[in-house]
Amino acid sequence: MDILWAIIARLGEVLIVQLPWAIGLAAMFTVLAIFSSQTCNPGKPWWKNRGLLTDAEYGLILPIVMPYLRVCLIILVVAIARGSASDDDIVDFMQNGRGPVSHLPLWGQAIFYLLATDFLLYWSHRLFHGMHLWPFHAVHHSSEDVDWTSAYRFHPVNTLLGPTLVNLIMIGLGVSPVVMVALVPFDIVTAAFVHSNLKWTLGPLKYVFATPVFHRWHHSHPDDGGMMNYAPTFAFWDVMFGTFYMPNGKLPQEYGTFDPDFPKDFAGQIIVPFKQFFQSFRSKPKTPQDV
Repeated sequence: MDILWAIIARLGEVLIVQLPWAIGLAAMFTVLAIFSSQTCNPGKPWWKNRGLLTDAEYGLILPIVMPYLRVCLIILVVAIARGSASDDDIVDFMQNGRGPVSHLPLWGQAIFYLLATDFLLYWSHRLFHGMHLWPFHAVHHSSEDVDWTSAYRFHPVNTLLGPTLVNLIMIGLGVSPVVMVALVPFDIVTAAFVHSNLKWTLGPLKYVFATPVFHRWHHSHPDDGGMMNYAPTFAFWDVMFGTFYMPNGKLPQEYGTFDPDFPKDFAGQIIVPFKQFFQSFRSKPKTPQDV
């Protein structure tokens, strides 16, 4: 019963935090959907998303589970970084970063955090597109109607070895948790923005910032733009490393893993990637190029 009440309490916390954001984003993108001239794929508003229920399950269930998984990763990282992982070690690590970045003013830490996390997430993203990690990232690519709700759809392993691990590295380098918490709204809005069904490219700024069209190409077929455009926020990483793809006069139209065997339901998408991951060590790993 104690576990049940803990889960119920955590669900209440998630609803209090997540629901206002979801309502606000839904309202904003509902208004934008009225202007069909601004949509990348007309006739496909977010509320007609074929995977909307699955996206909602990710948005509701994972925030309940992830804190417990995050604690396990924190203990592991602290143990590796400090040789022990007592309660005091963990608290000290999380609250009193002593890395070189801690000497910067908060605004300097914020700039460092934005650039450094995006750089690390760019390379993390590339790793998830090859070798053995693809089954976990395929969950995110399983959205056949990409829209702002697709930003919720990530496998826990993808989240742990991506954003969570990168944030722990930032703390280890001395970035203040105050900075990271202050930038949470920015992360939420930009994630929803790049997944939205808009044909915005921001003109010449497309080489600087990730845009909806930029990221929608990444969700397209691997032979088109599906193996390009890895940066979450700053497109110049893709320009710098030769993975930028935004052809003039053309917009992406089809999305997904393009793998008919990949599950579409929440439970299947949580379980099957583990099976595929272990199978990949006994046979040729399945990557996006194999579809």
